[in-house]
Amino acid sequence: MEEPEILIIHLNGEKVIDNCLNSIYEDDKKAKISLLFNQTTDNSINIVKMKYPSVKIYLTDRRMGFAEASNYLVKRSKSKYIIFLNNDTVVSKNWKSEMLKTLKRNKKCIAVQSKIKSYYQRDKFENAGAAGGFIDKYGYPFCRGRLFNSVEKDKGQYNDEIRIFWGCGVSLLVDRKEFIKLGMFDEKFFMYAEELDFCWRANNSGKEIWFCPKSTVYHIGSFSIKEEKINLKKEYLISRNHYIALMKNSHFPQRLLLIFQKTMLEIISLGRFPVKRGLPFLISVPYLAHYLISEHKNMQHHKIREDVKKMIYPRSIALDHFLRGKKTFKSLNFA
Repeated sequence: MEEPEILIIHLNGEKVIDNCLNSIYEDDKKAKISLLFNQTTDNSINIVKMKYPSVKIYLTDRRMGFAEASNYLVKRSKSKYIIFLNNDTVVSKNWKSEMLKTLKRNKKCIAVQSKIKSYYQRDKFENAGAAGGFIDKYGYPFCRGRLFNSVEKDKGQYNDEIRIFWGCGVSLLVDRKEFIKLGMFDEKFFMYAEELDFCWRANNSGKEIWFCPKSTVYHIGSFSIKEEKINLKKEYLISRNHYIALMKNSHFPQRLLLIFQKTMLEIISLGRFPVKRGLPFLISVPYLAHYLISEHKNMQHHKIREDVKKMIYPRSIALDHFLRGKKTFKSLNFA
């Protein structure tokens, strides 16, 4: 099997990148790694050059979002397979080889996500990705192992290798040619939900995304965009980008109804989350209106494939979680 190239984007955090690279080389001393220093200002560059001389280093003269920075590295790679890996992760033994086995076993598969667990509470899943992503009919993403802030302990309940709707960019193996063919990450997203959009496009084109339970990565989470009680920039990007993904990938004319229904849900949520959800949504409205008008011709216009429909939760995950008390993926009914 051809060795995948690991692509990492790093801003700041000397200990974080050291731990990440050390775990990769502990698993595979010959690992191929490309590292983009995204306007890094601390001593990370010198540490990497001194301790990990085989890492291919790229420097930028301006701050890039995750989507653009990832595309930058993909364009410079010549490998058949690439792995997007967050800098605030530690990988486990055989994490890379197990993902590649999953991809090879499934004919239409072009991307595979690791099991993503918490760095600090290693018996629990992590918010980002957990055991594989799905969406509801309104484009709200959720994961096996994590519904909103309800995060499960990993008791082996999701140790099945299955097709998922989307894989998280925290640790995502991708066929590079297929990634480029599908248009790569949409750089308008800047960061957050770019992998959701890519996987949605892949599903619509007849390709598949899979989850590999034998590949485990431990993730700190929100390291580059510092986690605060309420981070308006982060919440704005998440709210805006989920709308964009829905606009781009749902088919016309159902798109208009879904956007209307999703907007009603956002308005309802103003009462419960006025700052976290309400304000970011209101700020994003002018951008979304312009996007819908200007990008309409580039959006999905064909009916959603039947196999893809089966992976979309047919109700509102928010209403089922907050009003009906659905706290785990297994409590949901996709029928």
